[in-house]
Amino acid sequence: MVRKTLVRTFIAAVLIILYLPIIWMIIYSFTETEALKGWTGFTFNNYIKLFNGTSEKADLIKEALGNTLFVGVFVSLLSTVLGTLGAIGLHAIHSKRIKTAYSTVNQIPMINSEIVTAIALALVFNMFASMFRITDGSWGITALKLILAQTSFCAPYVLLNVLPRLQKSDNKIYEAALDLGCTPAKAMFKVVLPDIMPGIIVGALLAFTLSIDDFVITKVNVTSFTTLSTMLYGLKSGKKPLPADIRALFTIIFFIVFALMMILYSPRKKSEKER
Repeated sequence: MVRKTLVRTFIAAVLIILYLPIIWMIIYSFTETEALKGWTGFTFNNYIKLFNGTSEKADLIKEALGNTLFVGVFVSLLSTVLGTLGAIGLHAIHSKRIKTAYSTVNQIPMINSEIVTAIALALVFNMFASMFRITDGSWGITALKLILAQTSFCAPYVLLNVLPRLQKSDNKIYEAALDLGCTPAKAMFKVVLPDIMPGIIVGALLAFTLSIDDFVITKVNVTSFTTLSTMLYGLKSGKKPLPADIRALFTIIFFIVFALMMILYSPRKKSEKER
């Protein structure tokens, strides 16, 4: 009994440490004070300014949010395709030694320091720019660079989410589909992909979240391209506190991500109970 109480107390303490800053941000998104101290009264003005475009940094926020969502969507899609294909290919390898080697290589971008990855990507991009005489300055080229850079970082996370689902799936179902007349491609789309779809969706959401959160790769590889992370860095570099409506923006983002995770978790929990 004492051990169970201690475990629950420890878990509660960890959760409080993790979520207290987020709760604090949410609470202060409903007051107009710029510093996170001193309550000036409950108000929805931060959210109203954000949606009406009357914020002090409205244009900057709109640009950063649009760029971040655009890059995040394409990074998520590309990472999901590459990570899923990589997981299927890795699962199909029969040699345990080769499979272990590929798994280790896949984990290097996740374990490696992000600044090392960012500098390596910058050198590769500079090399290709010199070879093909590409001028870095247009919005499209910059966005493409950032999408490719973040995909190289996010795809391994997708693979790591999809692979366990493949390992739990029954290969006999795929073989039965082939015996019943399905082509390998049709069996893949009709049998394998629906079975591993929860892992694919979670991997896609994780890639999207990592893309939104990325700062180091973005800052090192692109200059004339504002995302939410680089916008915050620019606003925080001065002595003035962050605008109050920034808290409202990130509160909305938090609840959207939280809602998506709850929506995805409910079917998984239901299917586990049915099993």
